Amino acid sequence: MKIIFDMFGSDNGPEVLAQGIFAAMRREKGLEPVLAGDKEILSPILDKFEWDKQDVARARVEILDAKTVIANEDSPTMALKQKKDSSLVVAINALKERDDIHGMVSAGATGAVLSGGVLLLGRLEGVLRPALAPILPTADGRGVCVVDAGANMDCRPEYLVQFAKMGAAYMGSRGMESPRIGLLSVGVEDKKGNELTKEVFSLLKESGLNFLGNMEARDALSGKFDVLVCDGFVGNVLIKSVEGTAGLVVKMLKQSIMSSSSAKFGALFMKKAFERLRGGMDYHAGGGAPLLGVKKVLVKAHGSSNAVSAEAALLQAYNMIAARLPEKILANLAK
Repeated sequence: MKIIFDMFGSDNGPEVLAQGIFAAMRREKGLEPVLAGDKEILSPILDKFEWDKQDVARARVEILDAKTVIANEDSPTMALKQKKDSSLVVAINALKERDDIHGMVSAGATGAVLSGGVLLLGRLEGVLRPALAPILPTADGRGVCVVDAGANMDCRPEYLVQFAKMGAAYMGSRGMESPRIGLLSVGVEDKKGNELTKEVFSLLKESGLNFLGNMEARDALSGKFDVLVCDGFVGNVLIKSVEGTAGLVVKMLKQSIMSSSSAKFGALFMKKAFERLRGGMDYHAGGGAPLLGVKKVLVKAHGSSNAVSAEAALLQAYNMIAARLPEKILANLAK
């Protein structure tokens, strides 16, 4: 399975990403990465790995030469037109044009990745608006998909109904039968919310999905839901609030432990529990956020991706392709 990886545009650079890609190749013997980026930089990086000693063949890796990079400060649509030799544009065009490439991962500028996915790769038939769908950790370890998390700031009711169907297909591809859908609102009562959520509520009740009703943000990580439906503005605020809170909790926990000798001593007995807590709140281990509704699998990895998150995002794309996610989305939309 060939998956293309945009090697430039992330904060940590191609060498860190390559470490994650190498690790993913060791785990999935059928994975054949295609790396988009400056060949003069990438080739020496790949030469540093002990390929045969690690039971990984160098021949499994292909490089597509791309000399420029789309930066965060670039206008997404202008950059797609003016930087056709950038790693992101080269990667998306290869994904669109080559039948042997089934998916893509990029940690580049979010706006450019989303614009490229819609404008260059294209939408699945019948999809009104593709949506960004990260998975947040939950108390039961299953995770919850937030859709949309920032691709569509202003939405119509029919967009959110499609978000629910695409999110259900995604979580279904991860082994969840009849995913539980919640509509993010300001109260659990049927009549709570703004005009958008009130109309969406009625549509979801008639959709045939396993719709549980409105959900308040405090229950986002409770494990009571598998898919949280909202517009991109609300979803993005939710995601960043959760990330900020998680970081604050870890910081305050460290400060409390270091505040006294007795706290340090007690922390020794709870070391494993603290490690599990930190691991559960680490977004690097979860991979990236797929852009649901485009013609092939496209995963937006975090801009500060390290080797762990690069590996996770690549394996995430691999599993989504193996589960035939685009076909599952089309089937859900047709119901």
